[in-house]
Amino acid sequence: MNTAGADGRPTRPQPDDPTEDDALFALEPGAFTKARKEAAARARAAGDRAGAARIRSLRRPTIAAFAVNRLARTHPDEVRALLELGRALRQAQEELAGPALRELSARRHRLVAALTAQARATAAEAGVRLGEAQLREVEQTLRAALASPQAADEVAAGRLSAAVEEPTVLPAAAAGGPVKKAGKAAAASRPGAHGGKEEREEGREPGAVREAARQEARRRVAEARGELKTAEQRERDAAQQRDRLAAQVEDLAARHEQAQDGIDRAQAVLRRAQDHAEGAAAVLTERRGDLDLATAEAAGAHAAAVRAREEYETARRAAEQEGER
Repeated sequence: MNTAGADGRPTRPQPDDPTEDDALFALEPGAFTKARKEAAARARAAGDRAGAARIRSLRRPTIAAFAVNRLARTHPDEVRALLELGRALRQAQEELAGPALRELSARRHRLVAALTAQARATAAEAGVRLGEAQLREVEQTLRAALASPQAADEVAAGRLSAAVEEPTVLPAAAAGGPVKKAGKAAAASRPGAHGGKEEREEGREPGAVREAARQEARRRVAEARGELKTAEQRERDAAQQRDRLAAQVEDLAARHEQAQDGIDRAQAVLRRAQDHAEGAAAVLTERRGDLDLATAEAAGAHAAAVRAREEYETARRAAEQEGER
C-alpha cells in the first residue's frame, strides 16, 4: 500500500518497501490475477483510488519474468554480483580495456549460466517449470541487466512482467567510445593550447595517432564482441540440443518405467492365474477321487441289490411250492 509523507500526502512506494506490488510479484503467475483483483479491491475500500488503479494496471508476469523475480528475492547476493559485473563491463567498455573486457566477458558467461540454472531451480521449488523458450528469456534478461543500468534496476526490483530485451551494444559503446577527460589534460591535448603555429602543427600528429588508436581499439572491441556473441550463440544452441536430448532420455526412461510396470502387473496377474489353475487342478483331482469312490460304492450297492433280488425270488418260489403241498 502507499505510505504518507510528511505533508500527509500519499508517497510513491519505494522499491525496498514491503508493498502490495512486492506481494503480487512474489506469487506464481497462475495466482497473480486473482490476487491483483483482491489487492485493488482493498485499496479501493481504503479510499486509495489511485493505488487501486495502479494495482489494476500491473501486468501478470510471464513464466520467465516470474523466475527472474523469484531469483532476485531468493538470491539477492548473486544478483547483486551480476549487477556489479555489469558495471565493471561497462566501465571496461568505456575505457577500451581489452584484457579486462576479455576477463570480464568470461566471468559474464559463467555467471549468467549459473544464475539461469539457479532461476530454473528456484522456479521449480515454487511448482513452476521452465521450458527451453523460458530459459532463453531468463538468460536474455540477465544479459540485459549486464548491459543496461535501467534493466539492472528492473531486475533488482523483482517486479518484471516480461523478459527484458538485451541491447545490441553496451551503453558506453553506443555513446560513441571513451569519455574524454576534462581539465588540464584535456586542454593540453587541444591544438593551440600553448599557442604558436609550430606547437599547433606538432599537436596534430599525436592527436591523429590517438584518434587512430581509439578507432582501432573500438574496431577490435566490436570484433571481439561479435566473436563472443557467435560463441555464446553456439553454446546456447549446444545447450538447447543437450536439453532436448535430456528431455528425450527422460521421456524414454519414463516410458521404459511404465512398460516395466505393465510387465510387472502382467506377471503378477499371470502368477495369480497360475495359482488359481493349480488350486483348480488340486480340487479337480480331489473331486475325481470322490467320483471314483462314489462309483465304486454305487457298483457295490447295485451288486447287493441284485443279490437281494435273487434271494427274494428264491424265497418267493420256495414259499409258493410249500403252499402247493
